Amino acid sequence: LPASKQHSINNVIITADMSRFSDNWLLDKVMFDYVQGGSCACCGFPHLFAPGGLEGLINAMSDLETDSKTHEINAAKASPWPEDMRDQIWGDRLLLRFKMKKEMKVYRAFLEEVVKNDAASKHIVTNNDDETNIAIQDAIPILNHFCTTQLSPHELGQIFQLQRSGLTEILKSKYKITSAYAIVFCAVVEQLSNFNHTGYGVDAPPCCNSGVDDEEELFETVLNYSSRGQGFNLVVVENIIEEDCEEEWKVNQETLGIFLKRMISLAGHTLLARAGKAADDDDNNDDSSNDGAENGDGQTNSSNNKPSFRSDRRVARLMIARYWADRLIEKYRSMQGEGVDNQSST
Repeated sequence: LPASKQHSINNVIITADMSRFSDNWLLDKVMFDYVQGGSCACCGFPHLFAPGGLEGLINAMSDLETDSKTHEINAAKASPWPEDMRDQIWGDRLLLRFKMKKEMKVYRAFLEEVVKNDAASKHIVTNNDDETNIAIQDAIPILNHFCTTQLSPHELGQIFQLQRSGLTEILKSKYKITSAYAIVFCAVVEQLSNFNHTGYGVDAPPCCNSGVDDEEELFETVLNYSSRGQGFNLVVVENIIEEDCEEEWKVNQETLGIFLKRMISLAGHTLLARAGKAADDDDNNDDSSNDGAENGDGQTNSSNNKPSFRSDRRVARLMIARYWADRLIEKYRSMQGEGVDNQSST
């Protein structure tokens, strides 16, 4: 084929591929799956009473790191979804974030435990009775040392894997959400696993200062998906093959450091990071500013007045980070318990 014609064909293929996993694709997929009764076993439709109606749900979400309220209210009202389906989705969006926010104290307690244990092992006298004085950031080098000395590269790499179906199972079994939002979440996870095909930029909001409070953005950039067994994963160990040497697995300190930094943020004050004051003043900031010229038709979600699923993708990535944090916590406490048992037997 002539070069010009081949170039046109390639552009059509790329555009179709990007459109397939865009927010418009997700919107249509959810509608289709809802009508069909759900595309996976986790989807059912118990009705959720919503005091204050749709606007009440969206306004309530503002206390749980919501999307921009005005844009979401207008977009939801213009949505092609049936009213009962729309209200179920927003109701369980609120319920999921409420439950996840209540869990944040678990991560702070663990990080404080790590710092305390390290101080005790070194016989350092600290004012640990006043928990407000415990700098949980001090847990980063301690956990880094644990990961690189107490775990083999293979054990460490096994922690940072999660199958796509594992996310929907967490939504169903841990958070007990099986309504219309489960269909949305299933579609969001599928979109997330094909995120490189969407052409979208980073979902995490811009930080106030470069390099500060960028844990979510950094984690998003190193999160991978492989359909060949690993599912969602982080490359925390790499196979180093040097000339005339046997293969050797080494820890990727940069990626491990990014995750540990993200783990600290799990114990922060907000469930999802917010953009700076200047960005917050833009009412369309959270869900629509990211998607400019990114939908299949080249229009932004705000101009189409259609819901964006940016915040749902952020929640899904947060769920992935928490799953891996939980596995690391389990490993740490298991190894700590073995150490105590060994000391008591000697």
